[in-house]
Amino acid sequence: MARIICFILALGASAAQADTDPWEVRRAQCVGFMMAGGYPSGLVEQGCRRDFALPSAFLFRCARAQTQGFETDLQRRACVAFFAQSAERAQAGYVIN
Repeated sequence: MARIICFILALGASAAQADTDPWEVRRAQCVGFMMAGGYPSGLVEQGCRRDFALPSAFLFRCARAQTQGFETDLQRRACVAFFAQSAERAQAGYVIN
């Protein structure tokens, strides 16, 4: 989790230094949507995740809810399921080095 956060912060820092290149502007917007915990539409989310290999915005929404509290029991259960699936994918992943 700490590595993901460091990666995201690095993306944000490089986006802040970006000039007016449309690709960099779009990347900064996508990172902003992700960090805020939601995209304006499903199409925007899929495009951002495809073009920039960003993690799900739901990850950040759940992480925020863990510290600030869940709005509903359903949201809490959805976050538990999301993290359980993420843990299974990480366990099944491979190590590059």
